[in-house]
Amino acid sequence: MRYTLIFWLLLFAISGVTAQSLPPCDQRPGWRFAPRVNAQLWCFEEVVTEKDAGEFAFTALAFAPDGRLFATRPLHGQVLLLRDTNGDLQPDSPQIIAENLTLPNALVYHAGALYIAGGSHIYRLPDAGTLEILVDDLPSGSGFWTGGLAIGDDERLYVGIGAPCDDCVWENRERGAILSFALDGSDRQVVAHGLRQPAGLAFYQSDLWVTDTARYDLADTPALDELNRVTPGAHFGFPHCIGYRNTPDIVSENFDCSQATAPVLALATHSTPLAIVEYQGMAFPFMEGKLIAILGGSFHRSDVRGYEIIAVDMRPEPIVIEPMVPFDAATTPGFTYTEISEPEKGYTNQYTSFLNRRGAGFWAHRLYSVAISPQGWLYFSVGGGRIVSLRSP
Repeated sequence: MRYTLIFWLLLFAISGVTAQSLPPCDQRPGWRFAPRVNAQLWCFEEVVTEKDAGEFAFTALAFAPDGRLFATRPLHGQVLLLRDTNGDLQPDSPQIIAENLTLPNALVYHAGALYIAGGSHIYRLPDAGTLEILVDDLPSGSGFWTGGLAIGDDERLYVGIGAPCDDCVWENRERGAILSFALDGSDRQVVAHGLRQPAGLAFYQSDLWVTDTARYDLADTPALDELNRVTPGAHFGFPHCIGYRNTPDIVSENFDCSQATAPVLALATHSTPLAIVEYQGMAFPFMEGKLIAILGGSFHRSDVRGYEIIAVDMRPEPIVIEPMVPFDAATTPGFTYTEISEPEKGYTNQYTSFLNRRGAGFWAHRLYSVAISPQGWLYFSVGGGRIVSLRSP
């Protein structure tokens, strides 16, 4: 307890000095005017840009307590390390620290080691040691990449395994599921079923939460993307059921759609939630207790959905959603907060869509991941080889 207190006192002192050391937003080298943000709350900054690295340059992010930032580059089989090498309090100069991995696409740092999930593997990379393979037989191949990785207070690993297909019923109970392991890769368990793309996995208010997405052919159904609270043995309905009310879709004699677990929050179909994290930090006390969700963005649509960052507060009734980026008070008056009183209609934001279409947002590059620095600043990966941040103004 004594050492924990000392650690937090030191971190508080460092955070205070850091906040006071930052120049005004428009005097920082990485400051950008777009995407638009609430300038009273955030300073939007470009951290790293590697356009030649492609759309999937940085699909997952994770911080170590000492400020090291890790990122995955799945198509190259690499994990990268970024440190602050020039004293501007921003990580920079990505360096390869692990390669020849199988589609690394999820990260979590815990107790002196980086845990990595990709393809059929879960790896561990200790600070002082070499890469270890903890699991080498996760379900993989067809379907979605392995993604979503979290460690709970129970000292267990949780990993999201995507469905193998959109229009079939499969036998393998580990597909479209959340698996759990001891930290050494042993004691394999299936925690929940019935998921299509469990890309975002995180603990929020002590519970495990997971995101999910709708099939591409269901564009006109209003609210099929999801934020779900995970309970042991839960079945979230896929592929048998669709929609907030879990109406039958693929007929199955062995599944009752009325028994499927409904989402806590429905999102507009093809918003594509890809990452979530509970805000814990000193930089933005107004964010404490909120769940930050990354809406990667729609695909093959004439309109624009997602391509935004939102903060979700599950404590009120109804749930409150705050659009974070993009945001422009001049074009979105009175839209600082959104209350979802009719969950079956889902969350959608016409003002964010407008900003994206006007070039004041992230579109047409998707958002992929989020991580919180030791100072409490927010870092995001964006398609096209970018890592960006929201820091104190």
